[in-house]
Amino acid sequence: MRTKLLAIAVAASVVLAGCSTVPTKGPIRSGSQAGLAPPQAGVNVKANPPRPNTPPLALVNGYLEAMSDSSNFDQARQYMTPEAAAAWKPESKLSVYDQSSANAVSLLSNGSVELKARLIGSIDDRGSWTPAKQGESVDVVFRLADVDGQKRVSNAPDGAYLGSNQFESRLTARSLYFLTPDRQTLVPDPVFLPINLPPGQAATQLIQELLKGPTSRLAGGVVTAAPPGTQVNVSVPVELTTATVALSDAAQVLGDQERHQLAAQILWTLRNVSPRVRITVGGAPLLDDQPDVLSIGSFSQYDPAASSPQLKELYGLRAGKVQHITGLDGAKDIAAVPLNDSLLYENTAESLAVNLRGDAGAIVVRNQPLVAYARLDATDKADKLITIKTSGKVLRPSYDYQENLWILDRAESANPRLRVRNRDGKLSDVVTDFHGDTPVALRMAPDGVRALLMMRKASTGQNYVETATVQLNDAKQPKLGGFRPLELPLTNITDVSWNQSGILVAGRSSPNALAQPWQVNTDGSQTHLLPGASTEFATKLIASNPSADTFPVVEDTSGALHWQLKDLSWQMDDETSKTPYIVPVYPG
Repeated sequence: MRTKLLAIAVAASVVLAGCSTVPTKGPIRSGSQAGLAPPQAGVNVKANPPRPNTPPLALVNGYLEAMSDSSNFDQARQYMTPEAAAAWKPESKLSVYDQSSANAVSLLSNGSVELKARLIGSIDDRGSWTPAKQGESVDVVFRLADVDGQKRVSNAPDGAYLGSNQFESRLTARSLYFLTPDRQTLVPDPVFLPINLPPGQAATQLIQELLKGPTSRLAGGVVTAAPPGTQVNVSVPVELTTATVALSDAAQVLGDQERHQLAAQILWTLRNVSPRVRITVGGAPLLDDQPDVLSIGSFSQYDPAASSPQLKELYGLRAGKVQHITGLDGAKDIAAVPLNDSLLYENTAESLAVNLRGDAGAIVVRNQPLVAYARLDATDKADKLITIKTSGKVLRPSYDYQENLWILDRAESANPRLRVRNRDGKLSDVVTDFHGDTPVALRMAPDGVRALLMMRKASTGQNYVETATVQLNDAKQPKLGGFRPLELPLTNITDVSWNQSGILVAGRSSPNALAQPWQVNTDGSQTHLLPGASTEFATKLIASNPSADTFPVVEDTSGALHWQLKDLSWQMDDETSKTPYIVPVYPG
């Protein structure tokens, strides 16, 4: 029973964290939880049981308040008839609704009470957030019956419901971690937990979900080192900052390499709950060649965003020529240094991508149907400029950690084409279907599994943001699928980028508002102004990547560059912000 209630609590907590709101004022947020906007510490308001002779409207409002206490759904059951309480399954789904309307809950003429409000999103039984589509709503009628002279809710609703003003104080964002198909790096899979869950319960829930495999968001794109049937024995206690994960005997079959991979998954999944982890299988340590207690520092090679210090180096195009922007760290004067030793410099470029090592790049050649790639410092006379033929509109290319170069051309045609060129020079078609909408920007995550897209909707002409997952189809051909529109409460979107805490989006909170950079969870569950966002300039383009050492650089609507400093203030330099303007690019 305790395990079931814990699963219910997690499902409920996930929902709350997923609310899409756009506050223009509020607390500064910081952190580096991969793929998730960091949560605000909250204080739970304990739900109260029903009072005697509570009138129908107040009774249902109390019932909805009790639902928000995901750690104790039995409190909410006290508002129900015994039959309804027994049939209720709050763990099946949690729906977050817009609580801003005073008329969201109303008394009907027949004595029933109706909850009718805009749906913001929902959380499934894995804790995975799905944003609501435009126009979706919650509409449920709670019927009441007499139980020992007191009114009680007689119909079990579909899952649980939570008002939007409570999610930040109730839930916290976490990630499960799975492996890329080559098992070389980790990919975050976001879920949510109750914000004040004790460390042991949080660790237990996370490891149980990890061992179930990826959620539907990453299905088909990642793998796990855990053999089928692997479970955690009883629970994961956390004592003196050390979590103990006792795996079932199913993990005994793993070889040394697979054990290291599974340990990396577990360490990264628990990194925000416990900095140290002891992992055993059948009472013996999972890893023979490691200390009894493991720390995440021993598994940093699985993080593609930390694999290269060059990720924080800024590049750009000025008048179509490749530049290296130096001095952003204050060590020397800021300058745009032309990379005229590179073979790329001989061409005029429409756009630029730089690999994660910062030693090579790719450009879309202006007025020619070509993407060209070469070293950025081509002092080696043996270096060659290699070209790939393209057609139609070509988006800015994108690199992942494997040196794969992702190229999307024919973007404005009826059949956009996505291809990937691997480090050995093999060019492969990637099967995809954009369903008639137009891709405007493609940004691959460093892991090469997740894609971030800015799309233009055919029916409205407006840009929107969605994520997708690279999978393999039945013919073992790469496929871009699992499209998930983030349904952001933003308009006039002009750019998107990966960031250390999820996604950055350039857009407006309303058509007449200032264009600013917004921090968004990778699942679209939370939208907040980037900490330190300025009202002194309007944002057009954003340069960023998931490295914790990378700070955003913004090109404003006039073409000037602004880069964010460690104190979250913004700096602009006259030399790099004069015409011809620079289009900023970080590796990725």
